[in-house]
Amino acid sequence: MNRYCRNVTFSEIGPDGQRKLQESHAVVIGTGALGGTIALHLVRAGIGTVTLCENDTIDMHNIQRQLLYTEKDIGKSKLQISLEKLRAMNSEVAIKGFEEFLSEDNAKKIIENADIVLDGTDSMVPRYIMNKYCINNNIPYIYGGVLGSYGMTLNIIPQKSPCLACVFPPSKAMEHLPTCAEVGIVNTVPAIIGSIQATECMKILTGAKYSKDLIIYDVWYQSFDKVPIKKRKNCPVCG
Repeated sequence: MNRYCRNVTFSEIGPDGQRKLQESHAVVIGTGALGGTIALHLVRAGIGTVTLCENDTIDMHNIQRQLLYTEKDIGKSKLQISLEKLRAMNSEVAIKGFEEFLSEDNAKKIIENADIVLDGTDSMVPRYIMNKYCINNNIPYIYGGVLGSYGMTLNIIPQKSPCLACVFPPSKAMEHLPTCAEVGIVNTVPAIIGSIQATECMKILTGAKYSKDLIIYDVWYQSFDKVPIKKRKNCPVCG
């Protein structure tokens, strides 16, 4: 336990909480700026099994904010580099990977047997797939999104909380929101939001009190808001 002694010494986790982390299986969809931050925190914290899903390659502009990659990785598979670097961080964690884009067809294969799913993507399409699968299979899902100087995250607990479709009802417009390529992004934003997501993940897995609000943080203007969210009665997913 020497590797995790600082977790164990923190009373809110303790030895029982650490054992729960080591017995848990987390799925991270995306290994870019958000997903990479989430994955490295979960692996270092000792989550027993971490499954990654990513099908992109590393580009020069990724280096600005995606913490798992360096210049020598440009042009290589994000998934393969992520697996290599994360396994080097903690050989005690079982780290698996799917080099695919999450879809309705492969969601079961990728997510089944997960204790929790974390969103490290940059598109609403896979988010809605994660949300629907997790609601239907009673798996906690942590949404995260970043753009410009701000980001947001929400814990979605089936049967207990609103789901992603309650907050952002599916529509064609939601599938074509502005992107970081169009608006830009401050490189500290995904590191902060991804770290919050990883922390909330550990809270949920250890049975601690987790956030029930939509958390919105703007790093440039230093605003931090927690917005209460209610279930939507006519929600097509959880209503």
